[in-house]
Amino acid sequence: MLKKSLITTIIAFTPLFAFAASINFGDYFLKGAQDAPDDVYAAGGTIVLAGKVFGDAFALGRTIFSQSEISDDIFFIGEDVRVEGRIGDDARVLGGIVTIDGTIADDVIAVASKVVIKPTALIEGSLYVVAGEAEIHGKVLGNAKVLSNKLLLSGAVEGDLELWGEAVFKEPARITGDFIHHTRGKAKPPINVVITGEVIFGEWKSDGVSFQRAFLGGFFSLKALMMLALGFLLFFLARERTEEVLLETLPNFWMRVLRGFLILILLPIAISIFALSVIGIPIALILGALLLLLLLLSWVYAGLLLGAWSEQIFFKRSAFPLSYRPVLLGIVFLSILSAIPFVGLIIHGMLLLAAAGSLGTVFWNKLRVAL
Repeated sequence: MLKKSLITTIIAFTPLFAFAASINFGDYFLKGAQDAPDDVYAAGGTIVLAGKVFGDAFALGRTIFSQSEISDDIFFIGEDVRVEGRIGDDARVLGGIVTIDGTIADDVIAVASKVVIKPTALIEGSLYVVAGEAEIHGKVLGNAKVLSNKLLLSGAVEGDLELWGEAVFKEPARITGDFIHHTRGKAKPPINVVITGEVIFGEWKSDGVSFQRAFLGGFFSLKALMMLALGFLLFFLARERTEEVLLETLPNFWMRVLRGFLILILLPIAISIFALSVIGIPIALILGALLLLLLLLSWVYAGLLLGAWSEQIFFKRSAFPLSYRPVLLGIVFLSILSAIPFVGLIIHGMLLLAAAGSLGTVFWNKLRVAL
């Protein structure tokens, strides 16, 4: 489970959104008698939603509890996340312990240490889970794909259930479609469950287990949560500038990798030269600050670049105008890739260099125009 200190980075929101959106800092309580005019964005320690929300709800906090009827999507990041009420579209949740105890009109995507679908929960779409432990006691009308060390099923999956990991079934567990079980070694026939479709066993190599554990351990780290927070900070606070950098990078990727490499080599050399003289020390300090800022921004933009490509590859559409999905997908994918030894480091490094090259190019162009 995540430690309480993990989620300490709060996304800063600014009035770049339509006036109908509700933007909130710190502990936030949307009372039952209150109706949010449109989207709700909240960041703080404890976030409680009880009133009706007529659009999307985004929350980043230590504890998130939602009883609201929310007409569109939700995206929650927290240590302890509980979703009740009715969600009119998709639910995307990242957290330590994630509990679904309401009705979700479309898909649920949950990445957590533990995911629990309560007996009263109804998921009208499909369920996608990556977790250390997963429990499904409610009903899933679509398919379910679960990557978990251990799955407990006592509810019903009306579509196919595809599982990577161990499974325990308790009556009245039911799978109306096929049960596709990726196991290590010899598979055991499922018991205490009614399966209408076929039972299909597939091999799951031990490398996959190591990778899963590395992902679960690596994703839920302060580093990854900070990357998510900074990524959404750029999305909310500087969306146009973020789009400008991404659009500058995507068609010129390898040229920007080379330029980023040169910038990250030449800047430290320049800092060292200026630091040798008393007059040059202030310049060296300024350049050092710019270098640190460049590295921080490039680290986050690496995930945004991967997210923009993910939109093109997986959804066959442009990432622009920029939405929150490339931010989320890119950082999640980069966290997964970072768990792969050597390969992850190379991919992240190339993306970081490309981002550094584009940030340097955009900065120089702005500076030249200003001068």
